[in-house]
Amino acid sequence: MKTFGMDDGYGEIKVGNGEHFQALPSKAVRGKVVRSQYAAGEFHVAGAPVLESENALFTLQDAANVEDTRFDGWPYSAMNRVLCRYAASTLGFQDGDNIVTGLPMSVYFDRNGQVNQAAIQRRCTSLKLPVMQHMPDGMIRHLATPGRIKVLPQGMAAIFDAILDLPAHETLPDMVGVVDIGSRTTDVAVYAMQDADNGGSIEVSRSGGFQKGVSNLVELLAQALQQSLRLPALPPLSTVTQSLKTGQFKAAGKSYNVETERAQVMRMGITEILQDAERILSAGMGLSGLMDLDRILIVGGGARILEKVQVKTWDQAWIPDEPEMANVRGMVKLGQRLR
Repeated sequence: MKTFGMDDGYGEIKVGNGEHFQALPSKAVRGKVVRSQYAAGEFHVAGAPVLESENALFTLQDAANVEDTRFDGWPYSAMNRVLCRYAASTLGFQDGDNIVTGLPMSVYFDRNGQVNQAAIQRRCTSLKLPVMQHMPDGMIRHLATPGRIKVLPQGMAAIFDAILDLPAHETLPDMVGVVDIGSRTTDVAVYAMQDADNGGSIEVSRSGGFQKGVSNLVELLAQALQQSLRLPALPPLSTVTQSLKTGQFKAAGKSYNVETERAQVMRMGITEILQDAERILSAGMGLSGLMDLDRILIVGGGARILEKVQVKTWDQAWIPDEPEMANVRGMVKLGQRLR
């Protein structure tokens, strides 16, 4: 049996099996969207994948009516399930293969710092429910069902990615912080290390999360574009998401360079997120509360934005290669060790 990592972000589903890793957009339209494609003088049924679970149909594509993933029950929803299971299937997931996945820190632990076993069980149960794919020829394909499922607090997997398999000559850090800037949420944690095999402990009082991430920057940019370009309405967020990546915007047949608006929004938004993260990591003590941390990992899609803007971070801050994949890499590494 293989072990798959699965980071079910609100913006992207990241999956990996140790050999291959990929990210699929967390985009789906409710219902079945069918297209008839004209080629070689004939029409053929075509279109994006159509998945079904719990009597709910989803077409995995982006559109003006795309479903919003930013709701509290996202990790247990039918939409989440079809996206996760389909993403895994594209990497060869088979019946009985194992999954390591995550939950937000604020969900994984309750207010007393205890592991929320009910939430973990709910996540495992949801991932195992049947998922079917409606094929263009009318046949129905049942997607493979997971075997064992291990659930981690999100953000912690990025630490495992950084410390597991460290070269022998590198000293293991004593205290590690992580700031995982995702699409909807930012997860923050402090981890006290023992050693790479025996693990360590989470300082729950300096760990948690808040509902602020890259999607907030997209909304700010949409408002900025409507104002600066004098648009008659707020532009679609799917279009603005691309503008946040490229600095280009197109509407009603006209193309615009929006680098100035993009840079302003990224600097303002990412600074605010880092300030909120610092309050948690330092237990409200500011920079003095961070001095015991040997390293602060900044991962997730927001780390890519931080790389593009001139914003001062902490002296011990470190952004790994492909930071948006750090969690799924750590999930796979940990899952392979738990065999």
